[in-house]
Amino acid sequence: MIATLISTLGISLLISLAGCGVRGPLYLPNVPTAPAPPSESEPKGKLYPPQSPTATNSTPAK
Repeated sequence: MIATLISTLGISLLISLAGCGVRGPLYLPNVPTAPAPPSESEPKGKLYPPQSPTATNSTPAK
């Protein structure tokens, strides 16, 4: 019984030491920096003019 327990602990120790298989030194991945916010705000009314209340879809749901 004790021999089985010791062998089970030994095998679990070897498996845990194997880890995921990554070799070499540990390092933090290089995370790209966030893009800078635009210097000017989007012009309103030129690219996307505001919708008028009459232009919305007024068909009733069936």
